[in-house]
Amino acid sequence: MKILYGYQSIQTALDRPVMTMGTFDGLHLGHRTLIECVVTRARKTGRKALVYSFYPPPWRVLGRGKHPYLILTFKDKVELLSKMGVDYLVTEEFSPDLQRISHQQFAHDALLTRFAPSELHIGYDFHFGRDRLGDWGFLHQFFTPLGIEVRAHGAVRDGEEIIGCSTIREKVREGRVNAAARMLGRFHFMRGVVVRGRGRGRTIGFPTANIEASTELSPPPGVYACRIELMRNGSIYDAIANLGFRPTFAEQSFAIEAHLFDFSGDLYGEKVRIHFVKRVRDERNFDQVEELVAQIHQDLKQVQGMLPFSAPPQPSLRWDPKPQLEESSITAKS
Repeated sequence: MKILYGYQSIQTALDRPVMTMGTFDGLHLGHRTLIECVVTRARKTGRKALVYSFYPPPWRVLGRGKHPYLILTFKDKVELLSKMGVDYLVTEEFSPDLQRISHQQFAHDALLTRFAPSELHIGYDFHFGRDRLGDWGFLHQFFTPLGIEVRAHGAVRDGEEIIGCSTIREKVREGRVNAAARMLGRFHFMRGVVVRGRGRGRTIGFPTANIEASTELSPPPGVYACRIELMRNGSIYDAIANLGFRPTFAEQSFAIEAHLFDFSGDLYGEKVRIHFVKRVRDERNFDQVEELVAQIHQDLKQVQGMLPFSAPPQPSLRWDPKPQLEESSITAKS
């Protein structure tokens, strides 16, 4: 997959790719449905599949919303898109200057002049341009006379619940990582590096990897069944992790500590992903270290019996019909 930084970096119009655009934080099942359609159409028509995405997202720059935590790091977003078969990722650094461009100017200067798509696929709720006036109705009116097909895709639901980033963030922040996995199509993970800790886990018989995370979205304090992925070779180990402040030892800083099963060796400096499978219990304060050790034994037994059979839960997917054109809306925004 080729990565381009900003639409202005494209000096010569691309060869009529099949494209989509949006923030795509999380790359959940709704995003994947849309992007997989783009990839399929590109392969069928002999074109390239292009994703135009914003990083950081508009809501962060503009200060909108109540969800400041990104689900994916940029590196993870790139890797997942590449695995989906995307040929081009054009990543745009969203800024107030970009936000001030009208939807008409952006459609002409960026979408038509630089991308020159053969097809444009967008989500039902996508808006762009100054005051967010650009939507799929405008794009349909703008591009159809030019022989460019515009397709709007309806919401994807898990049962009655629309799959969306805000809902996923809420589930993860509440510790409902298994419920979040239904919408992500995978377990939520955090990227990080193993750093040196105080070594307390080893002294009580449970050596742990202390993970300094770069992913923003974290589950709340507690004990979790998880899997640790070593980035250098893709090896995956079942593990149990404690997230929190280690109250038994009167610590005050938040830490992620994972005990890997069937692993021996030095992990310091390793880049890892921690995949959260299921929440086991809340973090607790024990009066005696011996009580903590006894509880850890119980947790280990529970997690070891759980992980070999754990896969992301299957959602009950259904697709809303694509949005209908509203003539009055199109006319007003033209």
